[in-house]
Amino acid sequence: MLKKISLMLILLFSTITFIPVALGCASQKEVNMPIVLLTDYGSEDYRISQLNGIIYSNNPEARLIDASYSVPAFDIATGAFILDIAAKEFPENVVFISIVAPYTQPETKYLVLTTNKNQIFVLPDNGLLTYVARNSGIKTIYQITKQELFDKPIKELVAERVQGKIGALIASGFRPQDFGIPVTTFKTLDIQEPAITDHRLMGTIIYIDHYGNAITNISGKTSNEFGLKPGDLVNVDLPQGTVSAKFGIIYSDVPKGEAIVLVSNSLGMVQLSINLGNFASTYGVKAGTKIELDK
Repeated sequence: MLKKISLMLILLFSTITFIPVALGCASQKEVNMPIVLLTDYGSEDYRISQLNGIIYSNNPEARLIDASYSVPAFDIATGAFILDIAAKEFPENVVFISIVAPYTQPETKYLVLTTNKNQIFVLPDNGLLTYVARNSGIKTIYQITKQELFDKPIKELVAERVQGKIGALIASGFRPQDFGIPVTTFKTLDIQEPAITDHRLMGTIIYIDHYGNAITNISGKTSNEFGLKPGDLVNVDLPQGTVSAKFGIIYSDVPKGEAIVLVSNSLGMVQLSINLGNFASTYGVKAGTKIELDK
């Protein structure tokens, strides 16, 4: 009986010891990480099914989560904002495949970035990393250069074929360094950082939401430091001109159709709005527009 038990233990430990580990794979805990998709394809574009098919062909066990397919076409600033918002809410060990306006340079470069939060991003080097890199920190960055993985030169392939395959493989357990060379620089957007100068509060519109509210990168804390209080009247200087508005708490603090400046409850950022109206279309602003406020 003792011999049988000993033999069983030997076989068990042998099995544990010799579990095969694929070359270049991550730990078993990280295998088959969820994949979050963010694109400017639109919800009805054929590229969505292509991207999904490419991912599943390279990782049949893939778990896909839609962040958004509706980033405005070529709007890198909006894509960068949504990507950062998603990254803040998702946990570690998640792969983000982000495809927004990849062909904004003569030869598109594709990157794989790992943040200090242990989230992995596969995306073009065109500014999409601006907020993620700033808010989550960077652990490693690699440029995708491993040509033997593809049947055509990387520069001739559309983004979904490059990013879809690499993202799928990383989610299945491969390491970012298996796909290219380390790099230390990447493109960022030209963003006016929030600042208080000469009694003026400066910042940048970083997102236009579904209702036309213009979200800025000015935090509620910074607006407090500037001295804004509910009921204050402020001038909002835009490239198109100056808008007078009330600083309030909720939209109904002003009559229907009037402009209001408030701090978003969900984001904690200053936003420019019109009560039951569309601020962005009314005043012709978009993500990337620089603004100044004064009382």
